[in-house]
Amino acid sequence: MQSSKQKAPIGEGQGNGYVFPIPIPIPTKPPCATLGDEFTLKNVTLNTQIAVSNHEQVSRGLALLNQGLHPYIKREMQKVYGEHWLTIALSYISFNSTLKPNPEDILRDDVFALLKVIIEQWDQVFSKKLGYAERALVSELIETSNTWKHQSRFCVEDTYRTLDTITRLLKSISAPEANVAEQHKQEILGILCPKQVEKASKTETLAEIIKQQSFHNSSLLRRAFTHRSYVHENPQEGEHNERLEFLGDALLTFLSGEYLYRRYPEKEEDELTRRRSALVDEKQLAKFATEVGLNRRMRLGRGAILEGGYQNPNLLSSAFEAVIAAYYLDNNYDIEAVRAVVEPLFDSVPESIVEFRSNVDSKNRFQEWVQRNITQTPPKYVTLQIGGSSHAPEFIAKVFVGDKEYGQGKGRSKKDAEKAAAEDALARVKK
Repeated sequence: MQSSKQKAPIGEGQGNGYVFPIPIPIPTKPPCATLGDEFTLKNVTLNTQIAVSNHEQVSRGLALLNQGLHPYIKREMQKVYGEHWLTIALSYISFNSTLKPNPEDILRDDVFALLKVIIEQWDQVFSKKLGYAERALVSELIETSNTWKHQSRFCVEDTYRTLDTITRLLKSISAPEANVAEQHKQEILGILCPKQVEKASKTETLAEIIKQQSFHNSSLLRRAFTHRSYVHENPQEGEHNERLEFLGDALLTFLSGEYLYRRYPEKEEDELTRRRSALVDEKQLAKFATEVGLNRRMRLGRGAILEGGYQNPNLLSSAFEAVIAAYYLDNNYDIEAVRAVVEPLFDSVPESIVEFRSNVDSKNRFQEWVQRNITQTPPKYVTLQIGGSSHAPEFIAKVFVGDKEYGQGKGRSKKDAEKAAAEDALARVKK
């Protein structure tokens, strides 16, 4: 769509998709300025520059969303309503049956209708697998599709936000179109915000960020490296990293939980909790810390060094949490910047390791903590059946160190209840 306020560049044609015989300068206005409807692709030949419409990019994204949502909505509605699912879905929208004799085509071709069905059937159907974060994405995309239908203009920032929201919703339902949407989003980011792409390529991994110390506020990174023992011996250094460690722990807990929620839509809460604990436990975070080079950069006191501090899992994991918090603060509280550097680390952990730790390691990890910090005597578990039937019992377990209760948990077997109690104990002692 050509703006009435801005003439198209001079060439053989006007509008999107035409070939111009001469180079057209890439606009250099602020990122969220409305640049009309044309943006030019970088890295193109001298004689070919392609104009890309924001409205068209949103249209392509909504088409991908449509392809991913239709089979998902059909499948989930059929689970509840059987063969009557389509009648119920169509009851929420108005349509002209003469235009499309096949009623299902109405849903298949209308992303707004699909999104509306999710909202109208939220309690009965979709809340069973999706959370309120996904409902917020749906509501946002309903508003976006309305804006798109009315041929309203999209600025750069709005275009990218729409593509990101579409990608996140597709990932939450495990739609195969999510991968295409993600690639599309990154391509558009490269077109619309080349400076952001250039910056991202320079700070691609956390290891590179740490090695290059590419922080805007270098004092944040320095503080993240600084252990309490170093400040004790060097009082002029000021603050150590424990406050950053607190914030980093919260960030990693959230990001790992959200990551697992998207990756395993079929897993229940207890399984996701155990997997999250395995993904961000002390041992795994210490491994991440070593992989990104923190073991060579921690600032420790002489006593901590003599005690093997550079190989100490507790110190390494704490430093990793602190660096994550520092990076979050250095990026103006941008959670997406942190997500971009931690998810590749999460992806690097083999599925077999996460599953093994989540299934068998919680009791072992708590016992290791007890023997490292309190006593060599293993913790004791007291487990009772509290309900259920003979074929589906429910148990509660409590874990004690000496006479003190450290945690409790429930499960469908004694084993699961004891694992849950150990996880609860680990969470409490970490606070």
